[in-house]
Amino acid sequence: MLIGVYHRSDPFTSIANERIQALIAEAERQQLSLCFFSVDGINPDRQTVQALHPYQGQFHPRETPYPDIVLNESPELAAKRPEAEKMLRKEVPFAVHLIGDKESVTTILSTEFAELLLPTKKIETPTDTETMLKLHGEVLLKPSDGRQGGGIVRVKPEKHRYRFDTVDGDSRLLDLRELRKAVRRLTVQKTYLIQPYRPTLTPQNEPLDYRVHVQRDRNGEFQVTRTYPRVGRPGGFVSNLSAGGRSPDLDETLVSIHGEQAAAMRKKLEETALRLAEGVNRPYPFLCNELGIDLLMDPSGEIRFLEANASPETRDHEELRAVRLLEYCRHLHEVRTGAIRSRRSIGMLVAEKDNDSRLHDAMAFASAAHETDFFWFRPVDAAYDSPLLKSMAFQNGKWIAQARRLPDVVYDRLKERGLRRSEKAYERLAHIPNTHTRPAGSFNKLKAYELLSGDPAIDPHLIPYSLLESAESALDFIARHGQTVIKPSGGTKGSAIIVVQKEGEHYRIDDPVYSHLLNADQLSALLDGLAASKEMVLQKFIDSMTSENLPFHIRVHLIRDANDDFRIIGHMPYISTQQRHKVVNHHSNLRAFTQWHWFLPYQFPGREEEMDAKIDAFAYAAAARIEQRLEHRLWEIGLDLGIEQDGSIWLYEANMNKVGVINRELEAAALLVPSCIRLINDHPQQP
Repeated sequence: MLIGVYHRSDPFTSIANERIQALIAEAERQQLSLCFFSVDGINPDRQTVQALHPYQGQFHPRETPYPDIVLNESPELAAKRPEAEKMLRKEVPFAVHLIGDKESVTTILSTEFAELLLPTKKIETPTDTETMLKLHGEVLLKPSDGRQGGGIVRVKPEKHRYRFDTVDGDSRLLDLRELRKAVRRLTVQKTYLIQPYRPTLTPQNEPLDYRVHVQRDRNGEFQVTRTYPRVGRPGGFVSNLSAGGRSPDLDETLVSIHGEQAAAMRKKLEETALRLAEGVNRPYPFLCNELGIDLLMDPSGEIRFLEANASPETRDHEELRAVRLLEYCRHLHEVRTGAIRSRRSIGMLVAEKDNDSRLHDAMAFASAAHETDFFWFRPVDAAYDSPLLKSMAFQNGKWIAQARRLPDVVYDRLKERGLRRSEKAYERLAHIPNTHTRPAGSFNKLKAYELLSGDPAIDPHLIPYSLLESAESALDFIARHGQTVIKPSGGTKGSAIIVVQKEGEHYRIDDPVYSHLLNADQLSALLDGLAASKEMVLQKFIDSMTSENLPFHIRVHLIRDANDDFRIIGHMPYISTQQRHKVVNHHSNLRAFTQWHWFLPYQFPGREEEMDAKIDAFAYAAAARIEQRLEHRLWEIGLDLGIEQDGSIWLYEANMNKVGVINRELEAAALLVPSCIRLINDHPQQP
């Protein structure tokens, strides 16, 4: 296995000699080969690198095929990468990655780890500084992209003025006008954050915090490499080693502050750092190989997060760092070559903010039963330039980030094929069988009705409808059909829907929240406005009510099975808890659901089997019609049905895009996994 140590310029002038020597020594111990190269040594046409290879204390130039893994010390921002490096990244996994600045990391952690964060605000104007001073008394101003304590300023009130201390020792007493001017100078070219200054101090009045250096190990999981205290100068306000700080013994420091609780406090620090590392890494489309997590811990053991660094200072433990770093490189190589994680795999492509956690679990359990790996990933993960894919896999009872090869089949829950924002992800996955090939976007209701019409098994169940073209045509439709629903032709999840009913000389207009009484002229103006604003559809209102006059609809969910046939996985009755709320699935409506085998005898006593058979027959007929008329193949269909008291079945909508699976996750996974495996078998991968 060959690991290429890469820096854009000369690695030997850009990487500390102590680090280079530690890598060489550890590579020899782990029986790995190293080479060192710069961007000038990359030959994309030949897929080779001209590199220096260490051997018996000397470096020998040699041209070799691309290394198996690139160890890119001191990486650059994507926008600054030379073209040759970009091409290399597509072919070879890179081990080191950058994260965002302090502001972005704080935002990432703000929900899950709010209790660990100091109040933090981006300085927009000097007034922000004044507000924080009033709230907290003493504050720190930090450059969002700062490193090693550079650029930090402490401000505190003093004798009706403000003490302004810089990290390099300059201290001034400013009035309010001078303070505002000083803050403007700081923020004119850089983004600054402001936080309350809540130091932990030693008995010698020295600021104290802790750096926990975490690295991914030979299994690709974060482990603590070293934890050490950082103590600043007496009276100072930063503890960075590069700013004159020191690092005393960890255990002695903890004992001096926490006594018998020292071991427990160390464990708490390290466990907190590991949780934070996973949180910091979560939104990025790569695995961070290492992070420096900086924490405050006061005498009571309360912990506060300070910052995270992707390239932490390791000058005092380069040998320790090299051990895990090279083990992680070996891990990436084993994943890429299939030495580990080599079973067939199903990858589920999900939205950036995906909430189907129960479906994730169900797919993992069902896949394991079929001796198949399962993981889920986002479009940003698939679009990232790397031969490997960052994914989430279920292991030891929890979901963890892993590096994986591309899956053998994609179960597409995202359904954004053709959208620009997901274009690169779908391009990368183009050679892999996919459960969903239809371009993105919901079928609007008019197209869906046109698609389904013409089949004698379906036509009797299509609700009378019309495009809203003018107030005149709409009023004519209402006169012919009575109570009418008006809704957007595209999917709205129950929003922007109104129900119109004539009451004497007026019209009752019910939206999901309010009820209005309009005269004919007012309704005409409303209808003309709706017709002009967007494509709207008129539908006859279907009186789908329980015996207590509660509106309901039935979601019938169909999925392809291992034989490529659609099968019903469930009937889900959704019931509005309020009589006036006719739109069951609007977000403002409290809706309930129940079991199908409970609902049938309640709603249709003595007719359970008849209604069950009628609904299933219609659902299968609709699925067959859709399959017959559509050019692209679907894997899931959701049919929303209304049923009147006489048993008449009406189709509200046919969802062929993002079909929900709430409370049907296990049933869905039981069909989806075998059908995905069939896709794998029908499309064998080329070796």
